[in-house]
Amino acid sequence: MPSECPPPSYSPRTSNLSFVLKNPHDVEFVERPIPQLSSPKDVIVAVNYTGICGSDVHYWDHGSIGHFVVQELMVLGHESSGTVVEVGSAVTGLQPGDKVAIEPGYPCRWCAECLAGRYNLCPEMVFAATPPHHGTLTGFTLPPTYQSTSTHC
Repeated sequence: MPSECPPPSYSPRTSNLSFVLKNPHDVEFVERPIPQLSSPKDVIVAVNYTGICGSDVHYWDHGSIGHFVVQELMVLGHESSGTVVEVGSAVTGLQPGDKVAIEPGYPCRWCAECLAGRYNLCPEMVFAATPPHHGTLTGFTLPPTYQSTSTHC
């Protein structure tokens, strides 16, 4: 028995195939543009793995969770890991080729809770695959700029 699993093979992707919820019980794979850097703090990640969460299933089944209602096409998925492919000029701590887990919640990083180390209590927190934000069941993702220079990616 091998002592470790071989790493997954990696070849540069040229497409951004995404799993998109159109309506309840109506999903399809859609080719979307590959994200581009637009800020010095941006990080582009090639998504290698994404889990399917109960919330993804709930959106597929009902089109909403509480007051979060899918009103436009939305990429599902938020439990992901990947490989950094490009970083903006102000990004520190990450470089192309780094393997990362992508935090599904994106805090502001500047409120009192975030500065105290309790980013999970951030009142401005937004979540991947929660309207109006796209998820990470896609070839490439660009997490919100305000969290990209942190260890959340």
